[in-house]
Amino acid sequence: SWEEPASARAEGFDYDHEVLVALPPSYHVSPDQRYPVLWSMDGAMAFAVTAGVVNLYTVGKRIPEIIVVGVGHPSEQGMLGFAHRTFDFFPPGSVWSDPGLGSEYMKEMGFDFEMTRPFMQGDLFLDFLVDQLRPSLGGKYRMADDHTLWGHSAGGGFASYALLARPGAFGRFIIGSGTNGLTIDLEAEYAENHDDLDARVFIGMADGELNHAPLNAQRLVSRTTLLAENLRLRGYPSLDLHTRLYTDRDHFTVMPLVIGDGLQHVYADLIAGLEKPNW
Repeated sequence: SWEEPASARAEGFDYDHEVLVALPPSYHVSPDQRYPVLWSMDGAMAFAVTAGVVNLYTVGKRIPEIIVVGVGHPSEQGMLGFAHRTFDFFPPGSVWSDPGLGSEYMKEMGFDFEMTRPFMQGDLFLDFLVDQLRPSLGGKYRMADDHTLWGHSAGGGFASYALLARPGAFGRFIIGSGTNGLTIDLEAEYAENHDDLDARVFIGMADGELNHAPLNAQRLVSRTTLLAENLRLRGYPSLDLHTRLYTDRDHFTVMPLVIGDGLQHVYADLIAGLEKPNW
C-alpha cells in the first residue's frame, strides 16, 4: 500500500522534498516484523515504476518484502522540478565532463557547468537522507537496519558517491548509468586507506547510451564502467559486485531492467530461503 505523500525540509536547503512510501503486503498483518528499506532517488519520476517492480517481484518471491521510500521534488512541479537534481545529487567538487573534448561539447550545447558549482549540495542531501529523514521515518515505520540506495543517471551518480563518501550508511546499492569524476577520485582515496568494502552493489548501463552525444560528453558509460572495473580490481573480500551492460536499450528503457535485476542481486542473500511459487 502507498502512504500519503509527505514533505521534509533538509538542513541547508530552501525548498522541501517530497517523501513517498510504499509498504509491503504483510505490513499491516505482521505487527512484529521489521522490513529492509529501499531508498529510491528521483521520487516523482522513479517511485511508481520502482514500487511496481518491487510489488511484482515480491509476489514472485524474487525479493523479500521491503519498504520503498522515494525522495525527490514535489510531484506537482512536474518536469520543472528536475532542476533540483543538480542541487541534490551533485556534491561539491563534482565533475560532469572531462577537460577537453567533453567539456567543449557541453559548452557548445549551451551548458555552463561552472554556473552550477555554487549550488551543489549532494553532501548535504546525503546527510539529510541518513541523519534526518531515516530517523524520522524510522520512528513511524518498522524499518530494519538494512538500507539500499537506488538511483539512475544523476541519481546513479549520487548512489556511487554515497558508496564511497559514507561507507556503511547503506549496505546495498543499485547504480544505474551514472557516476562523475569526483567518485573516481573518491574510489582511489578509499582504496589508499581501506582493504575492504562491505557492500552488495549492482551497476547497470545501456549500449544505446553510447549512441547519444550528450551522454558521451559526460562519459556516462565509460566512467561508470571505470568505477565498476576499479572496484573489481581492488579485490575487496566483502564486496559483492555485479555489472551489466544491456543491449538494445537506451538511457530510459534500461531503467526498469536495472531496477529488477539490481533488486535480485542486492537481496540475493535474503531470498535464498524463500519458497518460490509453483506458477
